[in-house]
Amino acid sequence: MPRSVQAQAAARPRVQVLDFTRLVALALMIQGHTLDALVDPRWLDPETFHWRTWVHLRGLTAPLFLMVSGAATVLGLRYEADGRLARGVLRHRVWTAVKVMALGYLMVFPAARIADLRWVSREVWQGFLQVNILQANGATLLLLTALLACVRTPRRYAAWSLGLGLVVVLASPWVFAVDWFRWLPEGLAAFLSHRHGSGFPLFPASAFMFLGVGLGAVLMESPPELRLRRFRLTCLTACLVFLLLGMAAEGLPRHLFPAHEPHQAGYAYTCLRAGFALLILGLMAWVAEAWPRLVAAVAPLGRKSLPVYLGHLILLFGLPWTAGLATERFHQLSLVEGWLYVLLVGGTTFGAVMLWNAVMDRAPWLGRMLRFSAAVALFALLL
Repeated sequence: MPRSVQAQAAARPRVQVLDFTRLVALALMIQGHTLDALVDPRWLDPETFHWRTWVHLRGLTAPLFLMVSGAATVLGLRYEADGRLARGVLRHRVWTAVKVMALGYLMVFPAARIADLRWVSREVWQGFLQVNILQANGATLLLLTALLACVRTPRRYAAWSLGLGLVVVLASPWVFAVDWFRWLPEGLAAFLSHRHGSGFPLFPASAFMFLGVGLGAVLMESPPELRLRRFRLTCLTACLVFLLLGMAAEGLPRHLFPAHEPHQAGYAYTCLRAGFALLILGLMAWVAEAWPRLVAAVAPLGRKSLPVYLGHLILLFGLPWTAGLATERFHQLSLVEGWLYVLLVGGTTFGAVMLWNAVMDRAPWLGRMLRFSAAVALFALLL
């Protein structure tokens, strides 16, 4: 491994463009979920140009999050002086992946108490086991951690990840065509199939995270003064490649593939989503170059993507023990009211995260006590 890479890995640099991109994706996600949940669908006409654009932008938030998550796995690498991976990195990543997946399932826990699980219907269990963005992120992080344990350098890690990403894209139509629920338990099959409602099965969702590892390698191996420029050029070049591949894939004969849903596992749709997500990443790098002080000021909020994601969903949809804003307002508001709720949900969620950070900075003991209290309360509710 080059010495420059070792030094940067040891320093674990914080690259603002990734945090800034996360922040932009969070803003897109919050407004998308809020408007979709609260506004009367008659106001959101997908046949019009601006609302069709809004729908496509909503579809880019997941690829953005996954690509940034993949890139962050490279920036977080630490190596010893002899070139070996620092002790504890693999263990920490496995714990992070398991925690993220557990939170994803906890958000949709199918009963108010563990004792009530015996009354849960088969359909509700299927809904509980559906794979959402957190489960996809956690499972792919486990795969990347296993890959990291088998390679010695970030370059090999990135090269293998890019190769796996391309394999996932190419295999997706064939994986889609298999009825995995005939061969695997419900919880495992949901990671491979859309059939029972999974929004982010690993084929093709994991491909975005695998491809993001390559972007992280570009950032890691670039000198600090050239980092943003190289990252921007890489993103825009890859954007052009994927957009051209997506347009070319549109013309492929359908008989070459098994029966599949083009908007879920098709080559064209996956490549176009990757291309437009890379375009946004390139634009964010340009903003970071043009207004570094602005980006440095707001980017730290993007580091709290997990609590912001969980917080806005709890606020909107509640938990088994609490109601959310959408409980009595689902698809009932006007467009103006919907945008006001976007400000309410976004302001409350980010405000709570900023307050939590202030508490942790000034009184870490209080933060630990609140975490412990929340865990005890959750355990009591489940019982």
